[in-house]
Amino acid sequence: MNRSSLLAGLLAGGFVTNVYAGCEQPPLLVIPPAEEIDQSDNTVHDETTAYFQAMQAYVNCIRAELEAGGENASELFKLLLVQRNNLAVAEAEAVQRWYESRFPAASTSNRRD
Repeated sequence: MNRSSLLAGLLAGGFVTNVYAGCEQPPLLVIPPAEEIDQSDNTVHDETTAYFQAMQAYVNCIRAELEAGGENASELFKLLLVQRNNLAVAEAEAVQRWYESRFPAASTSNRRD
């Protein structure tokens, strides 16, 4: 790896850190199999709901950062924020599918269309 590539990588890494400094991604939650939990315990449902609320706040933060950049923002800035937004949405969709696979009866009442 030559020096200019290394420098570009370090600068981009520093830039990425600054871009996401105000937006904290919520930690991924663990959804145990339905047979391993007491069905009357709403902990998994409550934790899943809290995750989706936190993820929505995270995506809103990313979108606000993107809008704040405006037309003067660099293409790299825009690209990074759009990519981060898309990854967050994909993660939330995967968690929703995971939850629905573990609790199919509950998923029909919590559908987010």
